[in-house]
Amino acid sequence: MYSTMTKEIICMMEDDNLHENMIDFCRSQYANNRHVLNLIDEFDRDYALYSPITWYTRDGFLYKMLNKALRINDIKPLVLLHNYIRHLHQQLIELQQQSIQKEPLILYRGQQMPIIEFEKIKNNIGGLLSISNFLSTTAIVDVAGIFAGHPLDDQTISCILFQIYIDPTVNTFPVANIERYSYFGEDQNPLLMFGGLLIQIGEYEKGEYFYLIGLTMESEPSRLVTIWNQLGIIYSHLNQIDEAQKCYVELLQIKQKYLDKDDPALATIYNNIGTIYHNQGNSQLALEHFQRALSIHLANPESNYEYIAAEYCNIAAIFIDQGNLQEAFQCQQRSLDINRKYLPSNHPYLAQSYYALAMSLYALGRYDEMFEYMQKALSIDKQSLPPNHPQSQFHEENMKAVVQRMFERIATGSIIIDDS
Repeated sequence: MYSTMTKEIICMMEDDNLHENMIDFCRSQYANNRHVLNLIDEFDRDYALYSPITWYTRDGFLYKMLNKALRINDIKPLVLLHNYIRHLHQQLIELQQQSIQKEPLILYRGQQMPIIEFEKIKNNIGGLLSISNFLSTTAIVDVAGIFAGHPLDDQTISCILFQIYIDPTVNTFPVANIERYSYFGEDQNPLLMFGGLLIQIGEYEKGEYFYLIGLTMESEPSRLVTIWNQLGIIYSHLNQIDEAQKCYVELLQIKQKYLDKDDPALATIYNNIGTIYHNQGNSQLALEHFQRALSIHLANPESNYEYIAAEYCNIAAIFIDQGNLQEAFQCQQRSLDINRKYLPSNHPYLAQSYYALAMSLYALGRYDEMFEYMQKALSIDKQSLPPNHPQSQFHEENMKAVVQRMFERIATGSIIIDDS
């Protein structure tokens, strides 16, 4: 009853002026994940361009954060996300009202859950089962079976297949076919769609299975691009770096056949390959790919400033590895200048830029300036992030370590302080 009342209250709340608070909260939850922060910026900028269902089904942050809050009745995120929840709920109601489905139907849902939770359900046969989050289902039992998975070595987890009987004439909660509004589209190959959903919920090995099958069935370049890109993401998450590299090289070869050499889509691939080379310790090849990505972004007036700032950071990291400290400092300075131009003064990205520049100044022995920028980073952390956030802790701990090292070097005479 409590969760039902919470949902009804949230759906009745109307305040479209809280969008900025919602975005700030989302950014604070993923302050150390640049990929997700890029998605959040897109969500902020393009929110009105796409339907709530499209945002929900997209591979990103929203699905996980929203359903976790609904599942455990975490009031703070529910209040901050209430506008989106209301919009999503309203779209589902509208789709249900437009539906011509009048006959009862059976839907399926496969999932894994702790055995202790499953035992509660088994002991409640004939009773009520309350579900507080948005529930994705399918009319195909085999698909639900894939999501349920197979018995695991973990004896605390059960693989569950729910069979759900729906009577459309009983209007107790909205049930709707969202295929037309899904991020994957109506004409998407079902294998690729299911693979994308599996990536979204972190089931990377299962997602790999679908995309490998897709490779044997697809010849359409646009779909091959999707497959190779998603496989690259999967292998990166699984830390199979060599396999991820092969995927991005295949992806690059396909896109080079159909795109102009300075198309922004190529920059992302060059960046991904550069990241892999960097992880493999091949700094020169990493540098070449990062510089190629940067040159494409700089040549395109419509390129997102965030990508340009990020490429300068990537190049700076390579210069540091190579001992080219002055070049690294110059790249970090350019990245900071871009972020200061486009970001709010208390944005977590800006704290990261100040911190990176401070570390470059430390390496160059410019300690007064280093402390100045480090203090700016810590100040933004305190303004924009919740207490004990990983980014804040990382910056604070590193500053303490830097100060400790400086005291040790002063004691040994390797640093001389000019107090004149």
